[in-house]
Amino acid sequence: MKHSFTALLAAAILAPTLAAAVPTTDVKEFSNNTATEYFLDVDSNKFLQPFYRGASQDWGWKHGAIAGSGFSSIKLNISAFDVDFPSERDRISAFDGTGWTVLGDLAGGSDIYSFTEFDLSGYAWAQAQVNAGLQLQMDIDVNNERWIVTLAKSTLAIDGGNQTCVPTPGVPCTSTVPEPGTLALLGLAMFGIVATRKIAQKRA
Repeated sequence: MKHSFTALLAAAILAPTLAAAVPTTDVKEFSNNTATEYFLDVDSNKFLQPFYRGASQDWGWKHGAIAGSGFSSIKLNISAFDVDFPSERDRISAFDGTGWTVLGDLAGGSDIYSFTEFDLSGYAWAQAQVNAGLQLQMDIDVNNERWIVTLAKSTLAIDGGNQTCVPTPGVPCTSTVPEPGTLALLGLAMFGIVATRKIAQKRA
């Protein structure tokens, strides 16, 4: 029983690392475009085809599959350029397993990049679709009023995510959460410090 305190402390430190859901951010952008995805490569091409698209050029994309269960939050952020909201209506929908659920319209301003956030946390189907790889589609210029839009990136953040992204294309996202291995090493280091102090106290 002499080591019960140390053992309990180690368990308290390591348990969150081993059991807690890992915050994850999946990013769709030009670097991982497929043949039918048109995220912008660099800012200088924002007014060029095939990136700058109108009502007859709708398209969709698919995020990578994210494993896990019991997600506390699912946040989708889409960066678009030149959305003249509220006059312009560029509608985003997600595949819900059987059909398409409208999430809402992109919000933004003329000739700027900005993120529009869609909170999927309350949808009963969201976790299963995130596990499978969330599929999204955009209906550009719903009212066919000659509006045109460019998408820079789409980020899907689970449980707060582990990256911080800016809406501008070509700017890499930065990590915000230590990797699980880093957390484990930190926990072991703290365990070692506590154990060393207890041994020193016994010898004193």
